[in-house]
This record gives sequence, C-alpha cells and structure tokens, in this order.
Amino acid sequence: MNNKICFFCVGTGGHVLPVKNLVNELKNLDVDKENIIVVTDDRGKEYLDNLNINTVITNAYASQNGILGYVLNFPKIIKSIIQLRRYLKNQNISVICTTGAYIAPIAAIISVLLNSKFYIQEQNVYAGLGNKLSAIFAKSVFCSFEDTKNIRKKKLIYTGPIVNTSLTRDDIRIYENKTIGFMGGSQGSEQINNYVEKFMKSDNQLNFNILHVTGKNKDTLDIDNKNYQSIEFIKEMDDFYKKIDILVGRAGGGSLEAAYLGIPQILIPYKHGTTSSHQKLNAKYLEDKGWGITVNTFDELTSTIKNISKDITENKLNLPNIPIGNQSISKELYEQIN
Repeated sequence: MNNKICFFCVGTGGHVLPVKNLVNELKNLDVDKENIIVVTDDRGKEYLDNLNINTVITNAYASQNGILGYVLNFPKIIKSIIQLRRYLKNQNISVICTTGAYIAPIAAIISVLLNSKFYIQEQNVYAGLGNKLSAIFAKSVFCSFEDTKNIRKKKLIYTGPIVNTSLTRDDIRIYENKTIGFMGGSQGSEQINNYVEKFMKSDNQLNFNILHVTGKNKDTLDIDNKNYQSIEFIKEMDDFYKKIDILVGRAGGGSLEAAYLGIPQILIPYKHGTTSSHQKLNAKYLEDKGWGITVNTFDELTSTIKNISKDITENKLNLPNIPIGNQSISKELYEQIN
C-alpha cells in the first residue's frame, strides 16, 4: 500500500481552500488522488466537492472559551479522536498536515497514534491556541507571515501563503467603472454588511459597481440599484477576484491571496474574541508591506476608497510582489511519502 497524506481542515474557506490548493499542487507532482485523504466538516466539504478525493467528515468540537472549553468538553474530543483513528489506522497515513487551529490538537494526537509525521500550516501572524499547543508534536510549522508569533520559533519555516496559482496578476483587469468587492469572510460580517448598506445610500456609490458577499445566514440587503450585486457564498474565488478592483474585507490569512493578485485592500479587522488579536496584527503586517490600509470608521472607508480609486486611474498603484508557499510546502510533503 502506498504512503498517504492526510489533511485536516474544518470550518471556513480560509482553512479549507489552502488544502484544496495544496491538493492540486500535489496532483501536479503526480501524487495519485487515492493517496490523499482530507478530514473536514460539513462546511468544509462544500469547497472540496469537485476535487474527487477521499473526504472524511467530522464535526469536531471547537472551543469558544480557550483551554477551559476543551477541558469541559474533553469527552467530545476523545470521541472524535477514537472515531478518526478507527477509520485512518489502516490507511497507511505517513504524513498529516493541518491548516486549521482548532482541529490541530486532534490532528496532532492522531499523528502520534498513527506514528505519522505531523505538519502545521499557520495562516496568521499570531498563531492560534490550537496550533501553539500542537506545534510540540510538529516536524515543522509552515507560516504565511514572517516573524509569526505565539508559537515555537525553532519549528517555523516561512514559506508565504498558500494561494490559488491558477490566477495571476495578469488576470486582474482594470475597468473604467471600478468594482468594489465587499466581503466579510465566508461566514459574512454584520459590520461590513452595514457599511455596504450605508455606502449604497450615499452619493459615494455613484462612480462604482458593488459586488457584495453577504455571508451565509446573513440578512440580504434590500438594495434596488443596477450597480449593486449580492452573493451569499462563494466556493470558487476566481471569478470574484477577476471582477473586483478594490477589496474591502477582514484581515484573515486569506487576505494574502488578494495581495498576491495585486488587488488593493481596505482592511476592517474583526474586533471581538480571540480572532481580533491575529486580525489586528495581520492588518498591521499588510499595511507595513504596502498591501493594505486599515480603516476604523465609515468616513475613513469612503475617503480611502476615493484615494485608491484615484491611484488606480492615475496608474500610481504599485503593490510589491508577495512570496507564496505552494511549491515548497507540497514538495516537502511529497518527499515524505516517497
């Protein structure tokens, strides 16, 4: 039986799409689809349906209260581990790689039980608790940002983000009537949705087309305007990126893909819970590199849109190139199964 790679990715597109991109990269290295297994959840499966690979569905417990949440729900975690080990133990898994923080401890324990090499891909400049704890067991931690914090430095390998390389900067066309893409992540953002509604009620919208990703289970906006289009959810980001000239969104790890494509970003970091710490630091990193601008109010948003639009029109926008980790990460994983 051939050695296999098993990916763990659950939840949002920001965790699942990097796995999808790595799977495509491994296929280019002639890794047979039968030698790739992905452990995900019901939400993650939506992104992977067209890959034609073996997926294992688990709805593992995610703590909203740090370590305390995991302690209180320890039986649920043990149950998930037992179920996954039972399925994977005869699959000859030699490499396990996780792209999501809260599933990382389960992936780490499974790697020990299966005697598999364990890798983490950290997508934020400030590592989540799950990845921090799991790094003890990892051979390496591939990081999207330089100087990643809250994780063992000796395990870190800076690779840059994992992106969809089927798109390049040349695919992003600039049109006379510029399109602003508003997106609050795959789950949507009430704050960004409210900004969109306010923007469309002002005179600011007259010179722009708006492509708005509202997010699943978020209320749609009652906007009757030929320049406005809303979408609840996007599986494939290609068409979205091709259509927009400016991106207004969060500062998650996925923001590096827009930077790779040369799309100017206006960043509105999430302000609540544990996510706020890494999004704030991500945004600062993007600003320091010249890939984005953080705004804190609606007035700052509108003035920044005008300034970026002017720079695009006058051809003054010059975003630096960004390194990506697709090849270096996939080659490392490939070597471990051959």
